[in-house]
Amino acid sequence: AACVQFFLSGKIPMPLRSMTGFGCAEKVTPSGTYHVEIRGVNNRFLDIQFRIPKSFASLEQKIKQVLAASISRGSLSVNISWDSKEGQTRLTWDRDKVADYIRIFKEIKKVHKLEGKVALSSLVGLSDFITAKDKEYDEATLWRHVKPVLEKAVAQFQRSRETEAAAIVRDMRAMTSKLRAALEEIQQKAPHRLAAYSASLKKKIEGLAGDTAVEPQRLATEVALMADRLDISEECTRLAAHIDKFTDDLNADDPAGKRMTFILQEMNREANTIGSKANDSDIAHLSVKMKELIEQIREQAQNIE
Repeated sequence: AACVQFFLSGKIPMPLRSMTGFGCAEKVTPSGTYHVEIRGVNNRFLDIQFRIPKSFASLEQKIKQVLAASISRGSLSVNISWDSKEGQTRLTWDRDKVADYIRIFKEIKKVHKLEGKVALSSLVGLSDFITAKDKEYDEATLWRHVKPVLEKAVAQFQRSRETEAAAIVRDMRAMTSKLRAALEEIQQKAPHRLAAYSASLKKKIEGLAGDTAVEPQRLATEVALMADRLDISEECTRLAAHIDKFTDDLNADDPAGKRMTFILQEMNREANTIGSKANDSDIAHLSVKMKELIEQIREQAQNIE
């Protein structure tokens, strides 16, 4: 049924990915050999830094579009090198420089009243006006040749990120299970606090009252007021719902890192409230344990795209 739903929606399910990864690809083309490397680390947004040949400056926006189509967050370092195909360089000469040389020769001849003509032989020792120049390719040709290499590097980069994310998700699942177990233990202990408080209060009042009978109504009122202050059922329910949502996001087919971070903030808020309202050492210790687990999970979730 899930496959049918994805097919009808046109959405392809993807595993969670880490923001840390590496991918590279290389290919020989008619215009030369292209090598592409992509490295990624954590970042709240998508930040791309390039090291590319000057000839590719006009292609930078197209390269960004390819990357942004697959990657939503992370700091990327993209290195593209291009070795022109051997035999595709040609010698050329600087017309302006040669014209300057000839002009200077004629001026020297005139000033010093020298004989002879300014000829090609006069330029033989001045070879700095002759240079080797790479064959130039238009933007469309360069893009046609480098794009498949870039896409292959992106695919490897994605696989690298998925592999790392799989390990992170395993850790988060284990910690989430411990978090759920701690919450369930709190929910089991919570109802007993009121009975214990009621018995303790009655004993204290009887000790103070001596032979005077304790008014049941007053005792019941005090117990009711304390029950309201000690009630953590709503906080436990909300925390359980957050844990369920977070567990669902571990199976997400879209970038869920930001969503996970928000849910963990809400988890921490509920765990704090449970601890402050506990009035019970066991529950307070469990609340601290839950906050420690939430922080550990948060540190891992920060790596998820």
